[in-house]
Amino acid sequence: MSEMYQNPGPGNYAHAQGRVFEAEAQINAAQHGRGNIIREPDKPYRFRRGVLIALLTIPIAAILAAVFGLNSPTAGAATSPFAILIAFDLFARGSGRSPVTGRGFAAATGIGIVTMIIAAAISYPYSLFLTYLYDGGTGGILGSGFARFFTTWIDANVTLILVTIAVVAVISVVIVWRKARAARAHTIAEQ
Repeated sequence: MSEMYQNPGPGNYAHAQGRVFEAEAQINAAQHGRGNIIREPDKPYRFRRGVLIALLTIPIAAILAAVFGLNSPTAGAATSPFAILIAFDLFARGSGRSPVTGRGFAAATGIGIVTMIIAAAISYPYSLFLTYLYDGGTGGILGSGFARFFTTWIDANVTLILVTIAVVAVISVVIVWRKARAARAHTIAEQ
């Protein structure tokens, strides 16, 4: 009875021979360019570290919106799609790998989009407050004088705001779409 039972353990000759054939098949596939061997990454994957460093996108995007917002509120809002690119790059540097699939891609995209919205929302009041002060306005950003100035400007420039929002949305969708295509091409090439 014991002769009919074959031990599937690592000491079994058939098991070891199967591993040899599998390794030879992978080597042959890699040599012929069909490579179904995924490269071993240089660094370990650190998801939490990538997310933590990607959160630096928030102050960087706020600074970009503030600097470009000195020119006009539209210029500050137009720089906000760069937040997505910055989030992807910072996530890749922090985690040790490019965010190509799964939670890494979702985290980088989410941080970038939320930061983009925050930067665009900061840009208009900041730039208009500076304009209000240059025009001789007094009081703070929460004062009634600035509130009247802000609402007057918003009412007069609704089309400009909507066009800026539409352009920023299209640019950000294109950026995320290109990142997704690059991620898909990256994963398909490694399969």
